[in-house]
Amino acid sequence: MARWYWLLEKPVFRNDLQHARTALLPELPPVHRMLILGDGDGRLLAEVLRAQVQVTSVEQSREMIRLQQERVSRLDATDRVCFVCADATRWDAGGETFDCVVAPFFLDCFTEAELRQHLPRWLSWVEPRGWFYHIDFVMPASGWRRVRAAFWSRVMHVFFAWQTGLSSKSLVAVEPFFGSDQWSVQRTKLLNFGFLQSRLYRRLTVEDIEEDTGGESSSEVDR
Repeated sequence: MARWYWLLEKPVFRNDLQHARTALLPELPPVHRMLILGDGDGRLLAEVLRAQVQVTSVEQSREMIRLQQERVSRLDATDRVCFVCADATRWDAGGETFDCVVAPFFLDCFTEAELRQHLPRWLSWVEPRGWFYHIDFVMPASGWRRVRAAFWSRVMHVFFAWQTGLSSKSLVAVEPFFGSDQWSVQRTKLLNFGFLQSRLYRRLTVEDIEEDTGGESSSEVDR
């Protein structure tokens, strides 16, 4: 599926998934070390590399890694990317931390039990005052947007369970994993009638909490 994965996005989402991936990149301050979990064919990676950043890209599919390498080679940025072909649930960062960890349409692949087991470890790789950039499908609160999202969410979960053995059966809300005493939502953008969400979290320090700087600074909803 790897080479043709992008075609699966077009009938329902047009270019919205890529727009969601890149929506908040301009909001990020300059970062030096970035980790991307499950970027697939590397379309986000290519955009990230427009800035001078060192990236570790962890992706389980060897074919997806090959596609990423092709994109990076065309950008002449191979020296700034460490490609890791591994299951992120088993990969160990070896004590390294990052200014920014990016999860593009990655966390929706896991059940709530799996997220409880693995997400705290992934979050621990973010430096104090670093960033976690989460791009994913979310369920709108109510109305026809929620009905539409529930339908397409079900279709996608059934399809990927068939094609890849995905164990997740539905979307899991990840917000409870970002405690207000540890993380602050800095920016949120919604696309595709509220079905796609890009969100920037910042990891707080004790000093930040004492100064009461937490809280969401802004939110934007498209269509």
